Order: sequence, then structure tokens, then C-alpha cells
Amino acid sequence: MGNLKKRVGSGLVVGPLVVLLFVFSPPLPFLLFMGLVLLVATWEWASMARTADIFAPMILVAASFAPLYMDRTDLYLLWLLLSPALYLAFKILKPGVVDASVNRVMAKCILVILFSEVFLGLPLFSFYRLKELDPYLPAILLLIVWASDTAAYAAGKSIGRHKLAPLISPNKTVEGFFGAMAGALLVTLLFGHRMGLTFLSAGCAGAAIGVLGQLGDMLESIAKRVCDVKDSSSLIPGHGGILDRIDSFIITAPFLYHYLSGFSK
Repeated sequence: MGNLKKRVGSGLVVGPLVVLLFVFSPPLPFLLFMGLVLLVATWEWASMARTADIFAPMILVAASFAPLYMDRTDLYLLWLLLSPALYLAFKILKPGVVDASVNRVMAKCILVILFSEVFLGLPLFSFYRLKELDPYLPAILLLIVWASDTAAYAAGKSIGRHKLAPLISPNKTVEGFFGAMAGALLVTLLFGHRMGLTFLSAGCAGAAIGVLGQLGDMLESIAKRVCDVKDSSSLIPGHGGILDRIDSFIITAPFLYHYLSGFSK
């Protein structure tokens, strides 16, 4: 019961603050906020992986926003190759005692860098792109995913009988999966006109977000199982860490941006 109180209490404090930031922040301050989230998420991922180096990956990952902001996909792809190389150069030139364990340290850090740049940086930058399309789109996606997660939890608790992926996430059920689709579908239809979508296209987007949000959640669950941790951190009392809160956006944010961009052309 104590954990439930912490969860509700922190949710009442953090939830409205996040909504206000998502709704009222102009694009550039919003991008800086997304950059801060990226730094914290990368720190959590590096801590989960128990890497000896944390700050070097954080700096390299944060720099990946630069080519994305310049709308230079070619430079971003080049950065995906250069950032591990720069880290290797940093390790080679760094003075100190070097033993055989340095290979494991470098391998872990390179995985952290690449994972963070692709599975964290791209989704968080997609929120900024959504903000450019319409100031309210990031908040709308936030509500869609929250509704999806709430419906999944309610369906799983009330009628959940069939395990979805017990080796990845034991608490997920098939019934909860369809609940997630229904919750996302309902809210997407509610805001479909605001997003410039027809009823049918909004329905397709909502169903897809429900599925992709669950897949993003399971992707983070796999990472936590590999790292043998329950939560990415204890940053948010009762809710875990930043990674635990943004996992449902890993695929949904890029998807919605590209989906809406296609309709706006």
C-alpha cells in the first residue's frame, strides 16, 4: 500500500507538470527539455548496464541531436558510426592502468551509445518534430499512450487470463494487449480531427499506437531482464525511472510523426 501511495503521490505531482510542459513549451525550449530527458535516460541505461564510463556516452548521445536538428539525416547516420569511434579514441588516449577488462567496458559503452542514439534519441527528437507540426501533438500522444497503458492495466487485471509473453513481461496478457489497442483507438479517434485525420485514418493510427506502445514496453523489459534489474532507476517514487516512463514512446513517437507527415503532404 505504501508503494501505491508513492505512485499516486508522485503521479499527481509529475503528471500535471509534464502535461504543462508538453502543451505550453515553445519548440526550442521543448527540444532542450527532450535533450535533458535523453541525458537522464542514457545515464539510466548506462547504470543498468553497469558500465565503468557513463559521462562520455551521455555527451556523445546528446550530440546526436545536432544533425537531427539541422535536418541532416546523412550526418546523423555518419554520427552513428563516428560516435563509437570517438569513444574508442577516448579510451585509447585516456591515461591509466589498462587490463583485459577494458574490452568488456568498451563493448558495453558502445552498445549503450548506439542503443541510446537510436532507441532513445530518435523517439525524443520525434516529439520535437511533432511540436513543430502542431503545438498540441506531443500532449495528444501523451494522452493516447496514457489511455492505452491504463486500458491495458484495467483489462489485464479484470479479465486477463492468457499470458502474452511470459518470458519477457510476466504480467502482460493477451486481454491487456487488446485493452491497450482499445484505449489508444478511443483517444486517437477523439483527437483525430485535431490531427487532420479522417475517421478511418485515425482508427488505423490509434490501433497501431496501441500495438507499438506495447512493443516498446517489451523492448525495455528485455533490456531490464538482460541487466537483471526491476526498474531503470528509482528517480520517480513508485514509478521507477525515466526509461520506465518513456518506453511506450520508443516506437510510437516516430511512427506518429511520420504518419502525420505523410497526411500533411
